Amino acid sequence: MTKIISLFNNKGGVGKTTTIFNLSASLAAAGNKILLIDFDPQCNLSIATIGYDEFGDYLERTEEFPFGKTIRAFAQPSLQPTQNSETYVTQPKYQKDMLNDGIKTIHNQIIIDIVPGDFWLNSFADILTVGTDVVQGTGLYRFLVPFLLVEHLERKEKSYDYVLIDLPPSFNTLVRSALYCSDYFLVPCTPDSFSAYCVSLIGEVLPTFIDDWNQGKRRYESSNQYDKVIPRKGQPKFGGWIFNGFDTKKYTSTGERKEIGADKAHLDKIIEKIKNDLIPKLQGISSYDCLPNFINTEPVVKIEDLNVMASEIQKLNIPLQYLSSQRPTIFDGWSSYQKELMKRMNGQYDFLAQYIINNFGDENRS
Repeated sequence: MTKIISLFNNKGGVGKTTTIFNLSASLAAAGNKILLIDFDPQCNLSIATIGYDEFGDYLERTEEFPFGKTIRAFAQPSLQPTQNSETYVTQPKYQKDMLNDGIKTIHNQIIIDIVPGDFWLNSFADILTVGTDVVQGTGLYRFLVPFLLVEHLERKEKSYDYVLIDLPPSFNTLVRSALYCSDYFLVPCTPDSFSAYCVSLIGEVLPTFIDDWNQGKRRYESSNQYDKVIPRKGQPKFGGWIFNGFDTKKYTSTGERKEIGADKAHLDKIIEKIKNDLIPKLQGISSYDCLPNFINTEPVVKIEDLNVMASEIQKLNIPLQYLSSQRPTIFDGWSSYQKELMKRMNGQYDFLAQYIINNFGDENRS
């Protein structure tokens, strides 16, 4: 059973793209087939995973590929019934290199696929209309493009255990669309006041998203009572949150590593907002249980500030799991401290992957 997971926060710079890339590597290392969908018009996930120049080739429109070989090739024709949607996937550059080096994946298959993003998604966001498409129930399927894309790939005999969707830092229609398609959403946060504010804002906004969907669903079902898809959508569950980009200090007297004072204060503030604002608001959603029984107020994982390593992940197109084996672009080699930090943080991504494997199964909808 495929699980669709969105990484979502209204705030930019919280590490959504980096988290998805590193999480996909950990989930794949655990033997899962992964699909990444770049649903952000900034296309950072596409650039990070497949490379800047290579991504440009996928954007190119030709007579043979009139919409390029990106998500646009599926999404735009879906708005024009006379044209056929198509799906194109590629693989992370590092996995292609691993296969060339003779490193095998499970069942000798590449186990991470990517649907590249497209700057055209800005136009697609403008085309989607909440009032008509969702609330009036006349275009609910227009808001299910990520899910329909996954189904289209399944018909081409490409199935996945997990689909991870990267999203823009907003509450626009692309975010609505992904959440309506998702089984779960994860919320990355950074140590700043705006992250705490955004957590509260999610509690305000998500219930309205669900109310809008339910209004449209009731209208749609009145004349489409045998539809099997729409009743199961519009029910994203809160899968937990991730604390990203903080600094720590190791105390020599105890050997314990803790967040520095300012970052610890922000962590406590986010926990307070989740406890007092987000969770009560999500509990108020009556149409389904948005809060699984494994949820609490603490972050699922804590990812320290990777500093230069985060930029090297983007430049080298390789996740943290394999970064220490690569020569950096701006200096001769990694220090022992950097290698130790990579090891510890990769352990956090592995823990996040196992958390998803353990918890996002029985709770999932059929």
